[in-house]
Amino acid sequence: MNAPARRPRSVRPLIALTALVGGLLASAAGATTAQAAASGPTPPIPGPAGLPVPAELAATLAYAACVAGGETAADGAVANAVRPNMNGARLGRSVNAYNVSCARAITRTVKGRGLDKRAAVIAVTTAITESTLHNYTVATDHDSLGLFQQRPSQGWGTPAQLVDPVYATNAFVNAMLRKFPNNSWMSGDIGAICQKVQVSAVPDAYGREVHDAQLLVDALWSGSADLGVLDFYLSDDQGSTAATRAVFQYGNSPMVPIKGDWDGDGKDTVSTYDPTSGRFYISNDPTGGQAQYVFPYGDPNAVPFVGDWDGDGKDNVGVRMGNVFYMRTSAVTSATETTQMVAYGDAPMRPLAGDWDGDGKDTVSAYDPASGRFYISNNPGSGQAQFFFAYGDPNAVPLVGDWDGDGKDNVGVRMGNVFYMRTSPVTSGTETTRLVAYGDAGDLPVVGDWDGDHKDSQGIAR
Repeated sequence: MNAPARRPRSVRPLIALTALVGGLLASAAGATTAQAAASGPTPPIPGPAGLPVPAELAATLAYAACVAGGETAADGAVANAVRPNMNGARLGRSVNAYNVSCARAITRTVKGRGLDKRAAVIAVTTAITESTLHNYTVATDHDSLGLFQQRPSQGWGTPAQLVDPVYATNAFVNAMLRKFPNNSWMSGDIGAICQKVQVSAVPDAYGREVHDAQLLVDALWSGSADLGVLDFYLSDDQGSTAATRAVFQYGNSPMVPIKGDWDGDGKDTVSTYDPTSGRFYISNDPTGGQAQYVFPYGDPNAVPFVGDWDGDGKDNVGVRMGNVFYMRTSAVTSATETTQMVAYGDAPMRPLAGDWDGDGKDTVSAYDPASGRFYISNNPGSGQAQFFFAYGDPNAVPLVGDWDGDGKDNVGVRMGNVFYMRTSPVTSGTETTRLVAYGDAGDLPVVGDWDGDHKDSQGIAR
């Protein structure tokens, strides 16, 4: 991580002064309110799940894909690798690529929450027992559905939610964490833990599948490219070329690192956005830890951004889809969802948000990678830019931060392994820059106020 400082690339001078760009950016604003699709059940703790799907019926029931695009060749390779050693009563040596894809969906969801691998083994054990790793869309025992045979009538979720493997896994994990507080699920018999969560009429069935679940999770936890854990290297010193904080892990590739002051304590913490599911994994723990809040917002493969939209001192999430910015105004702790939206810029532009004028509220802006120009707006309801200028080279990675602690955000770019932080105001016709080489060119940049000193500084995830 102690990357040597490289010779910085030249940062191009400001080529357009403060201007009102009339007609350049389309404007459309509105507000909507909708019920959020929660990431897991809400109190009280759900009741019993359904009975395991009988083996004689399993082949006749309809089931859905567990991952977008279905199983892959890599899933087939994992199935072939573990099959000779599988010996459980439910799945055993009949394991195939589809089953592995379902185990992958479960494992990836658990890992994305920052939980220990044992949580994935517990969840996969349960799914093998209940459904032989099939995402069943029809019920055999009352109204039980999905990988975990969870029942809508018992408070696990709606039928549509329970056949969503990410939701179903989060629902299971949420119930486990509530029934086994203080990480007590980290010890004890796994079969007994599964039974306490599921409240099954066949309590002895789970223990027979632990061995097979362990094989699958071991193969998927670190052996799959899209499960690569993200290591975060954060610095409290803008001039430091090395991390000043202990390195920690949170989320996994291909999740996108984000940061925000979610609880209003004046310090940013790292969180992630999963483009494959459209879910945010929010943590208030400065060392990563576990995601406290998990929820979907927008469509998969939207572009995430973060800002304090109402000036309450707490950040919230947003996504850009097409040229429309959607800003979630309900708290990340809330099970309901309220949204503001505004059309701004063109679809290829990258979304930004910052408190450009120091009023305590962030407003959306945009960066054009084709030209290297920033389009800055102080109007939360307008699609017009007040200030536009070029900074850095085209196709740089845009950044936003309060570099000098004056309460006003500014822009920056990352080119190669160098962070360039523009210290002159966005309203200024002159340009001053601070720069530091940090990490490697292929790392994912993230900037935030990690220590609460009101100044943002650099970090990377790899």
